[in-house]
Amino acid sequence: MENPIINILMVDDRPENLQALEAVLGSSGYQLTKAYSGEEALKWLLKKEFAIILLDVQMPGLDGFETAKLIRARKKSKEIPIIFITALTQTQDYAISGYDAGAIDFLFKPFNPYILKSKIEGFVKIYETKWQLQMQNELLQKQSKQLDEAHSRLEQLVELRTQELRKTNETLQKEIEEKQHILQLAQANEAKYRLLVEDSPVAIILHELHKENWTFINETGMKMLGGLHVKDVLSRTLYTFVHPDEHEVVKQRIERALHGEKVEDNELKLVRLDGETILAAVTIIPFEYLGNPAVHIVARDITDMKKTEEYISQSEKLSVVGELAAGIAHEIRNPLTSLKGFTQLLEYKDDTLNPYIPIMLEEIDRINTIVSELLLLAKPNAGDFRKVKMTDLLQNVVILMNAQANLQNTEIKFHTLVGEEQDYIDGLENKLKQIFINLLKNAMEAMKTGGEINLNMMIEDNLLRIQFCDQSLWNLRRGPGQNRAAFLHNKGKRNWIRFNGL
Repeated sequence: MENPIINILMVDDRPENLQALEAVLGSSGYQLTKAYSGEEALKWLLKKEFAIILLDVQMPGLDGFETAKLIRARKKSKEIPIIFITALTQTQDYAISGYDAGAIDFLFKPFNPYILKSKIEGFVKIYETKWQLQMQNELLQKQSKQLDEAHSRLEQLVELRTQELRKTNETLQKEIEEKQHILQLAQANEAKYRLLVEDSPVAIILHELHKENWTFINETGMKMLGGLHVKDVLSRTLYTFVHPDEHEVVKQRIERALHGEKVEDNELKLVRLDGETILAAVTIIPFEYLGNPAVHIVARDITDMKKTEEYISQSEKLSVVGELAAGIAHEIRNPLTSLKGFTQLLEYKDDTLNPYIPIMLEEIDRINTIVSELLLLAKPNAGDFRKVKMTDLLQNVVILMNAQANLQNTEIKFHTLVGEEQDYIDGLENKLKQIFINLLKNAMEAMKTGGEINLNMMIEDNLLRIQFCDQSLWNLRRGPGQNRAAFLHNKGKRNWIRFNGL
C-alpha cells in the first residue's frame, strides 16, 4: 500500500520564519504549503487536505487562536493536529488558552529543529496510520468483524500515543512551573540582598576588572564620593576617585586580590567630585561576577576619625607641655619671691639710696614676667573662663603702659564706641591683658622716635572689634588709618573669630 502525500500547512506572517520552517522540514519529503495570514490558511484548507498545521499565534488580522477555532469549527478540518509556534509567554494560563483553541502541542521560539522534526514525524506517523486505517476500512467494509478489530486496535494505538503526548506535555509543564518557582525565589533573594547593600552604613562598590568604570555603588558610597546621583559616580573611571599619589598602590592591591588575597582595611586617599581629598579604610575582596574577574570593595570614610586622633594627640602633647611649664614656673617663683623680699628689705633698711637696688628689683620683675608668659603654655581649664569687661581691662592696660610710653616719647590713646552693657566677653582676663601689653610693647618698639598709638574698640555686626594702630614707618607707608593688629570676637561664643597681626 502506497504512503499518502503528507501536506503540511505552515502559517506565519513573517517570511523569514516560514523560510526557517521550510529549511528544517524541506528534506523530509513533505509537501509544504506557506500561508502568510489566518485568512490565507483558511482558503488553503478548502483546496487541500493537510496532515499537520504549524500555526503562529501572534499575527495581524486573525491571530493563531482565532484561526484554530475556525479550523476546528469546520467538520473536514477539525481533526487536523495543530501545533502552535510562538515567542510569547510560557505561562500555564497561556497554554490552557491554546489548548482551548484546539492546539495539540506548543513549540516556543526560538525552537529546536530536532524537537520540531521529531514532533512532526510523530504526528505524520499518526496521520499515516489514520490514512492507512481509512484505506483498510474501505477495503474491509465487507469483512466487518476484521474491520472492527483493526479499527479497535488503531484506536488503542491512537489513544496510547495521545496519552503519551499528554504525559509529555504534563512533564514539560511541571518543569516550567518548577523553573518559574526557582526564578521567583532567586529574584526575592536578590531583592533582599540589594536592599541590605543599599542601606549599608559603609560604601560598597563592585568593579569588573575588564571594565574601566565601576559596575555598582550603593548610596552611601555615592554620597561619600560627593555624587548627587549614582550615575555621577558610575560614569567615571575607578582612578578618577583615587588620589594620584595612590594610583600605583591601588594597582598593586588589586593585583594581590586577583591572586586570591583579601586586602583588608588599608588607608587610601580618595578625591571627591568636589575636589576634596578624604581618607578611607578600604577592603578589597576578590570574586567572580557573571563569569568575569571582579573585586568587591568596602570603604569607610575615616577622615574625621583621623582628625580627631590627631587633635587628641596634639591636646595630650600640649597638656604635657603645660604641666611642665607650670612646674618650672612654680619652682622659679619660690626663690624669686625670697629674692624680691630680701632686696626690698635692704632698700628699706639702707639709710642711703643704693642705685643697684632698683635695678635688681626691676630685673626680678622682668624674670617674674617671663615666668608669667611661660605659664601661658599651660592649658586653661573651662572653669578659668569668666565674664570680662573689655573697657575696664583696656583702660587698666593703658594706665599700666603709660609710664613706659612716656619714657619713649609715646602717647597711648584709647577710644571706644561700645556701650556699657556691650563690652562683656567670655575669656581669661590675665591672659587677655598679657596679649594687649605685648602688642603695645611691640608698637612702641616699632616707633623708634616716638609717636601716637590709638587703641580703638567698636561693635560691627554683633562682633567686638579691637584695633591697635601705631605710627611706625612701615605702617605710615601703608597709608593713614592702617592698623598694626586687630581682633574680631563673636560675643555669643568663646573663641576669637580672627586675629590680624600686621
